[in-house]
Amino acid sequence: MKLLLNLIILTVLILANLNGIKCDDGCYLLKQSLMFYKAQRAGRLPDNDIPWRGNSVLTDKSSGSSLDSNGDGDLSKGYFDAGDAVKFNFPMAYSMTMLSWIYLEYSNNIENCGLGTLYKDVLKWGTDFLIASHTSDNVFIGQVGDAYVDHNVWQPPEDINYIRKVYTIDSNNPGTDLAMEASAALSSASLVFKTSNPSYSQQCLDHSKKLYDFAMTSPMKKYSDTITNAREFYGSGGYNDEISWGSIWLYKATNNQSYFTNSKTYYYGYNDVCYANEFSWDNKGLGVGILLYELTNDQDYKSKIENSFNYWLPGGGIQYTAGGLAWLREWSPARYSMNMALIQSIYTKINGAPTTKYSTFAKNQFLYILGNNSKQQSFICGYGPKGPRNPHHRAAHHSTTENINQPINNVYQLPGALIGGPALNESWIDTRSNYRSNEVALDYNIGLVGVVASYISDSSIQFISYDSTTTTAVGSTGTPTSYPSSTTTSKNPSSPPSSGTSSSGSSGTLTGTNSIDGSNETEFIGGSISSSFVNVNNLILLLLSSMLTLVLII
Repeated sequence: MKLLLNLIILTVLILANLNGIKCDDGCYLLKQSLMFYKAQRAGRLPDNDIPWRGNSVLTDKSSGSSLDSNGDGDLSKGYFDAGDAVKFNFPMAYSMTMLSWIYLEYSNNIENCGLGTLYKDVLKWGTDFLIASHTSDNVFIGQVGDAYVDHNVWQPPEDINYIRKVYTIDSNNPGTDLAMEASAALSSASLVFKTSNPSYSQQCLDHSKKLYDFAMTSPMKKYSDTITNAREFYGSGGYNDEISWGSIWLYKATNNQSYFTNSKTYYYGYNDVCYANEFSWDNKGLGVGILLYELTNDQDYKSKIENSFNYWLPGGGIQYTAGGLAWLREWSPARYSMNMALIQSIYTKINGAPTTKYSTFAKNQFLYILGNNSKQQSFICGYGPKGPRNPHHRAAHHSTTENINQPINNVYQLPGALIGGPALNESWIDTRSNYRSNEVALDYNIGLVGVVASYISDSSIQFISYDSTTTTAVGSTGTPTSYPSSTTTSKNPSSPPSSGTSSSGSSGTLTGTNSIDGSNETEFIGGSISSSFVNVNNLILLLLSSMLTLVLII
């Protein structure tokens, strides 16, 4: 009897682990969302973590510099922005700032998942490039690659064999917002590396201070008015929020009161900062407010923050899809939803006690993205039975003929990448030409990384087992998967056909018809039952548990 009891207990434990319904799956989702950044790396790669990515754009270099002994330029590394091969430093710097903030808030969860080293590697690959881009005190590289040239070619970045244009800001051709965002990225990173890598932390801080001084002593100007090639893709709405944002991060890194004072001045001096209703690569006002509130406990910051948050709640002004996604604009609504979920989660944490309506909002938005919606549709590549498989991504598609339509399905997958998301009527098509709704990007994944990190230890979130097959090639035949609800009218986008992101999120809906997938699969998310788990293992687990109960009774 004792032997039977031990065998039953052992089998139950093994099967429970195989089913992966513990928080380990949350850790795995966090890992995959970080691995997306490794799939975006440029330059000579130091590892084979993404087997289908190779060395690329090795000759990217700043003006007047030479290739090193390996034949690599000083700007060869960094991250490709989205499904393209352009390096846009404005959204890249924002993404690194946010990676740092997320780590500072949720380091315990990240480290408990065993992901601290990976996390810092991902961050450092980006901050290394920002440091390399700061070629002298008052010169900073804003972009590598002509966006129009790049977006008119459909090829993996490994196949790029031409010299790429480099775009720069300096004292005579300034970019206040860009310099300040880079400063914020490096000062926040200095806090992350302060204990684990003190010398690198100091290097980041030194560059941050110089970039800050560069921004404040040069004529003030939006970077996209200097680097006009970026305007149609990442056109800046203004620089006041970046000044406030860069100032508060330098204050946190140095405790220098002058930075704190400057942050408050620019926060209160401009309504576009303190009354922001979104948080994104182009608008950091809400983030500034939260950091100022955390430092001061001033109720005026709290009031302004909550006024903006309330806009996102049901009935607050923002549109909602029928299934419950807070939908800001057509171009990548999932990004904005996850960003807002993240900063509402951080705000709740800072308050020290649950703020029910905001924590509820954050959780509901996260669950929607995971697949707790009317179509059981996950918007994270490879997550769940209906996870996106054909994101707008040149490297993953891996066409050898420069044809966006061939092969039909992406050759490689991007598990852990957040795609743009559904239309307001919840239609969505898993096809790479659908770049407004099906592209991936550095800034898209930031909200996802943060929200997953915040919920790792939350037992009320039931993460499903990740689809472990999504890192393999899927072949060149078959048809893309689609889950649209209706046919809608299309408007021509203002950006080129293969563009990455839009600063304005211009209106218009996507064209596409297909039937809803007829499978009966549902997902175990937020308390609903999933066919992923209703399988033989679960039945055996249930049977053995019952047997264990009987044995104990006997």
